[in-house]
Amino acid sequence: MKRFAIIAAMALMMLGFCGKASAQFSSDVPDLKGKMIYGGNFGFGISGSGYYLNLSIAPQVGYRVFNPWEIGVRGIYNLQCYFDRYEFYHYFGVAPYTNVQFFRGLFIHVEDEVTYGFSSWNHQTSQGKWFNTVFVGGGYRQYSYSGSFVYFMVLYNLSWGLNLPNLPGAWETPYAPFVIRVGYCF
Repeated sequence: MKRFAIIAAMALMMLGFCGKASAQFSSDVPDLKGKMIYGGNFGFGISGSGYYLNLSIAPQVGYRVFNPWEIGVRGIYNLQCYFDRYEFYHYFGVAPYTNVQFFRGLFIHVEDEVTYGFSSWNHQTSQGKWFNTVFVGGGYRQYSYSGSFVYFMVLYNLSWGLNLPNLPGAWETPYAPFVIRVGYCF
């Protein structure tokens, strides 16, 4: 299932790449052919009562292979704190990704994230666990005159619901079915 989803998404990206729309060459989308891309996103959330905190840092490095096609890798650190229970969850990982811009800043995105997570409770650390999450989705980039951009993405977690308890090697994921990201790249 995972391999089929990745192959299908890559095929869609290649179809989008081969069918170059004239909008890709309009004046509001700068030509970024052959450029390195640096950036990422930062996330922060806290509950209204102050008992829950979520902190996420995800730097990324990418390369624009052709004008609409980008490949790269993201680093991930995510911290979840439950102060009322003294529980802390740490996740570290990497996520190779690819995306294709198909119309005036709109793009499709595929990512395969591998993270290692462990928790600590009352000053005791639990044994760690590996997670594999596959995301597909799309988003929008708002370009500036310097070629940098802010991106907005909505991703669907293909690994959601696949953690069957009686199936050996079943996938588990620390994410919800839908993930929203906002980031900056230059």
